[in-house]
Amino acid sequence: MGKALAILAVATEVLVAAGLVVLASAGVTKAEIVTRNAAGGPNPYFFVQRQAIWLAIAFVLALAAGWFDYRKWRSVKWLAPAFFAVTSVLLAVTVLPKIFTSLEVPLRPLTRSINGSYRWLDFGPIRLQPGELAKLAVVICLSVWLDKIGNRVQSLVKGVLYTASIIVPTLALLVLEPDFGSAMVVCVLSFALMFYSGVRFLHLAGLGLSISLPIMCMIALNDNRRQRLLAWLAGNENGGLEAKTQSVYQLKQAMCAIGNGGLSGRGFGESMQRYGYLPEAHTDFIFAIGAEEWGMWFSIGTIALFAVWTAAGVYIATRAADRLGRLLAFGMTYLVGFQAAFNISVVCGTVPTKGLALPFMSYGGTNLMTALIATAIIFNVGLRSARQSAAARNAATFTRL
Repeated sequence: MGKALAILAVATEVLVAAGLVVLASAGVTKAEIVTRNAAGGPNPYFFVQRQAIWLAIAFVLALAAGWFDYRKWRSVKWLAPAFFAVTSVLLAVTVLPKIFTSLEVPLRPLTRSINGSYRWLDFGPIRLQPGELAKLAVVICLSVWLDKIGNRVQSLVKGVLYTASIIVPTLALLVLEPDFGSAMVVCVLSFALMFYSGVRFLHLAGLGLSISLPIMCMIALNDNRRQRLLAWLAGNENGGLEAKTQSVYQLKQAMCAIGNGGLSGRGFGESMQRYGYLPEAHTDFIFAIGAEEWGMWFSIGTIALFAVWTAAGVYIATRAADRLGRLLAFGMTYLVGFQAAFNISVVCGTVPTKGLALPFMSYGGTNLMTALIATAIIFNVGLRSARQSAAARNAATFTRL
């Protein structure tokens, strides 16, 4: 267990450090645009400076999460529901202007539309994305519930219907924002945790079929999502409609960045795509900028680090001292690992374009905070499980003596 914990910690540190280095270059152009009217003039390192501040905040919160005994989520009955309720309220506040037009004016200081979505809450200089916190809440609440019902997870009512009722409010609020990327993560996380806890496969298949129709309807009825999917299916060489070409613009620029990087890269600060050619270069597509400047070795190294991080998390989960620890560690591992795999797959064009940040590396305080807290919870489970195993061995030795 000790080696797995050390590997988890080192992989996290390297990923965060690499993220700051790449962000220092990827965010230069956008940072200068954002700060062009600032008192001190344009600041090319605006994003990396803010990310460093968020890193300090996230580190403190991660220390608290690592110190907090994960078993209290089960023993203190109100704790998990309270955390879930808080994140749900924050999500509700983001979408209230869309639901109640008359409330838009008083809520405007807290939430505003960015690219057509109400995903952020503004508290002065601090901007939070409740959808990221909701992912943590879903993992914690589902883990506590699935641990509580034990073998009854094989029951259709308790294992599927009751469990689904926990995540439906969160999914509804995420869809209303809209934040379909986070909604997808919540769905995948929920299915993974249910499967891992022992829910019958036929029950899961039935649940999957029941939600597949609404998902297909949302894709078919939304012009942007439909064009993204059709453009991805058609491929980059399809002449097609201009709308399709626009839908794959980000992918084309990302692939261009990766191709320009080659084996050894163009060098730090030498990216061409960061000059406005690749949208969201400092957030969703930061992997492409890293590949352009540092080459194939960056790509291989980043994928390897995430693979090692995920393997360490799974190892800790399988050797946790109790069922709750296994569910929490597995859920948090899947939360980070799935998002990393999906983000890199989007950048490489193996899945349709969808906005999901790359954990530890993309710019965004709430995303960074969520990833570090998830890591701390896994570390907490592993450390306490190791101590419990050591205490049991010592007790057995003492008994033999």
